[in-house]
Amino acid sequence: MPSIRIQSLSTVHSRLLGLVLLLTASGMISAQTVSLQQTIELEPGWNAVYLYVDPTERNIATLFAGLPVASIWRWLPSEDGARFIQDPAEGLDNVEGWFAWFPEPRPEAFLTNLFQLSANTAYLIKLEGTQTRQITIEGRPRVRSVQWVSDGFTLTGLPVSADHAPTFGEFFAHSGAHQDQPVYRLQPSGHWQPVSPSTTPIQKGKAYWIHTRGSSRYQGPMTVQLEQGDSLEFSAALEEMTLTLRNRSSLPGTFQVRRLQGSTLPMSFRLDDPETFEVSWPFLPAVYNVQAPARDDVQIVLALQRQQFSASRMEQIFEITDELGTKVYVHSGGNTIQPFIAPGGTPAGMANGLQFDTTQGGGERSLAGLWMGEVQINAVSESQLAGVEPTPVREPFSQRFLIHVDTSGQARLIKDVIQMWEEGTLKPSDLDPTLNEVDEPGRFVLITDRDLIGIYSGVALRGDRSVGIRYSTVAYDFPGEYLEFTGEFELGGQINATIVIEPDFPTNPFLHRYHPDHDNLDAEFLNFQKEAYQVVREMRLELTVEDPLGLNPPGWGETLVGGLFDESITGLHRNTIFTSGQFRMRRVSAVPILNQ
Repeated sequence: MPSIRIQSLSTVHSRLLGLVLLLTASGMISAQTVSLQQTIELEPGWNAVYLYVDPTERNIATLFAGLPVASIWRWLPSEDGARFIQDPAEGLDNVEGWFAWFPEPRPEAFLTNLFQLSANTAYLIKLEGTQTRQITIEGRPRVRSVQWVSDGFTLTGLPVSADHAPTFGEFFAHSGAHQDQPVYRLQPSGHWQPVSPSTTPIQKGKAYWIHTRGSSRYQGPMTVQLEQGDSLEFSAALEEMTLTLRNRSSLPGTFQVRRLQGSTLPMSFRLDDPETFEVSWPFLPAVYNVQAPARDDVQIVLALQRQQFSASRMEQIFEITDELGTKVYVHSGGNTIQPFIAPGGTPAGMANGLQFDTTQGGGERSLAGLWMGEVQINAVSESQLAGVEPTPVREPFSQRFLIHVDTSGQARLIKDVIQMWEEGTLKPSDLDPTLNEVDEPGRFVLITDRDLIGIYSGVALRGDRSVGIRYSTVAYDFPGEYLEFTGEFELGGQINATIVIEPDFPTNPFLHRYHPDHDNLDAEFLNFQKEAYQVVREMRLELTVEDPLGLNPPGWGETLVGGLFDESITGLHRNTIFTSGQFRMRRVSAVPILNQ
């Protein structure tokens, strides 16, 4: 029977937004990662296995080195759907859609067109000899749905527990497309044998031919849905993610979310009090049980506590089960906020060789970096009545803000910024001059001056090109690259800015290039004549110590800030317009310097 165990890995590599930054062997940055190990038992003859981890080592020749494996086969169905093969021993090499790996020095090795293993995939493996063998494959679980072939057979495994697995009849009891449909299991002789769905338990890690009547999206009595992607991966700009668990059965039950290897990843969950409507964020325990109403969804909102990270990257694997024998593994992980490496290669604020110290000289928590968020305007004054007090609007509207803060607390309003990468340099190793080691590590940079873009490299791929990541807004405009706020960007403080839009500014709302009454030109269209109005925006952002919404979400005061917003707009109407609302901003980069 397949078995699973967890293995924890410690390295000196830190993954920063998908880029691996190799520092020195002194261990400047640490990362804590985890993986599953799937142990597969191979019997002599033919085996149909289902791989539910994404292998760290994908190369088939490396994984099966030393084992007497004659061949490995994978079915890649065409648009016509999967083709059921009664006896693979009769030969699959002439059947379209089957891909195979043959080891050297077998004569058919030159026919190999399958080289790597993938997660959530079924394989046919032929083992030579008379002894049972085991192979252990290490990797991460990936949440992916089974793509059932309509009115045909699908070669797949099922997400069940190895200890108390359900029968096929129990697993498909709530799917009309699979009830009483034929299921075939591979015998060592190479012959596919039909099974009795009502009495045959499903084996974890085994693959079967399963017939679907019509079309189906059924995934089991319990369905796991992620907000995005195939894992709970928290990006630098993401604090919360929703895990949706669906009970497809007609009976209420319980879902269990269990952390494998203990509560290693600092994580909390949202708890709503149905009586007081209060929201709290308790720490997610090692085992968390949640009621599962019949034929209904349960949403669990999870959040990272980055301030409690003990390494630059931390990960965990969750085991999610129900009482009906369904079991799904979910990988979760996240990085600390992007560390700043100063020009010259020195990581700023490095503490104890493990983490980045995000404090300023006086011991205060630094809020330096790039902040991106939205202001929700929920009140506007009645300008036609010369009102000065904002009154609630029927529907709030939002506008995006971009603010950069340096290490002194000076905040700057920016319109457009591009995140780029400055390549590091290498030097011959002191231990072995034939090898290179990092001299100055690469680092992230934030660019508002377009003339500097060509100096740096991109941080993401678009097709086969390396490009930067651009953050921008159309909520405001002003001359220059940025506009300085007055005041301190700190909890309990406030910052103020004045935007002056002159009559000849290109985005002045009254300026129209082709309208003779609004083009700022005289009757002959030759000389400047002021026709547009000057518009002045006075903005104030108050950063509150506590969340004004009363939620106090994870990361508040470190990677997430917010508060109250108000603005007066002069020149847009004959009377000044006053607005107010609330704002939230999330730190997406810790780089405290622009354009270097």
